[in-house]
Amino acid sequence: MSLPLPPPLSALESRLGLPPGTLLDEDKARAEDALDDATTLALAEVSETKAAAWELDAPKVVRLVVLKAARREFENPRGLEQESLGEHSVGLTDTSGVYLTGREIAQIKRAATGRSGGFVGTIRTPSAFGDGDPVPVPEVVF
Repeated sequence: MSLPLPPPLSALESRLGLPPGTLLDEDKARAEDALDDATTLALAEVSETKAAAWELDAPKVVRLVVLKAARREFENPRGLEQESLGEHSVGLTDTSGVYLTGREIAQIKRAATGRSGGFVGTIRTPSAFGDGDPVPVPEVVF
């Protein structure tokens, strides 16, 4: 089964807890725009060749990232970080809007390259106290 980008509107509706076909008129247009924007940002993280291939069949993790980012944009179009009403206050802990988080970008790049992108190895630096030869211990006479 191929997974084209952007995902269908019904996939976003499902993430929002809505039955397919529920979003209409302005909400439908906003949701479709959010999917398009999230797809554009995700595909901008990879080569043009990879982006063209993913438009026809994307890895599941990339589709998931697009849906999560589109959901954030749909639920919080103004990008509010905190909202208060009377005594109640709600804070959003994730990046608001359709921008991708650092973790999402890492997932996209990992899907594109097959590598985690992290550094594994050692770094050897010369000592600031000499050239690495042992320092002679002075002889103590009593």
